[in-house]
Amino acid sequence: MATAVKSYVFAKLDELEPAPRIAAPEAADDGRRSIDVRRNLGLEAFGVQAFSAPSGVLVISEHDETLLGEDGQEELYIVVKGAATFEIDGESVDAPTGALVSVQPAAKRKATATEDDTTILAVGGTRGKPYEPAPEEAREAFAAYSAGDYEEAYAKQLVVVEKQPSNPIAHFNAGCFAARSGNADKAIEHLRQSVGINERIKELVATDADLDSIREDPRFAEVAK
Repeated sequence: MATAVKSYVFAKLDELEPAPRIAAPEAADDGRRSIDVRRNLGLEAFGVQAFSAPSGVLVISEHDETLLGEDGQEELYIVVKGAATFEIDGESVDAPTGALVSVQPAAKRKATATEDDTTILAVGGTRGKPYEPAPEEAREAFAAYSAGDYEEAYAKQLVVVEKQPSNPIAHFNAGCFAARSGNADKAIEHLRQSVGINERIKELVATDADLDSIREDPRFAEVAK
């Protein structure tokens, strides 16, 4: 673990405790791990996280940083161990140890480890906006979700909603956890609030498997249409 010494924190990346795995319990474990460097070092000004994976596994999952039509974080990926092949908007980039890969928000990106124990540090921030760390309860909610404790995940997410009432993703996640826990009424209520804040949430509603249990509910069709 990191050791605080006066006005700085010293840590070794490979000694930091991995973050809880975030995936549905039924998902297979592919060996990918993440380390919440920001939280371990007490950083609040920018996001920084590390990911590791064995050869052949996605060390950086496919995504972009445009959320609901708005540009999010610029990201800098630093290969600190091993090697990976990035695919960025269809272009392949080989990244050995020491490589720096800067990716703009709208670009679709992923990286596959080409050596075992490949580790990539990701640093990000949104241009022109102060960094806003997610509430601690958001991490706790996803940890409970990954463990299959959907009621606890929902309870933790309710705290996130209280802290971020205008965040459509906070409401959407609450709806997903409520659906997983068998509470259709609460799930529909949260989805309605989410869509009310930003209609593009419907894009997530249309495909997220966490909502499968309520898709036949007539109220769901009203929210999703």
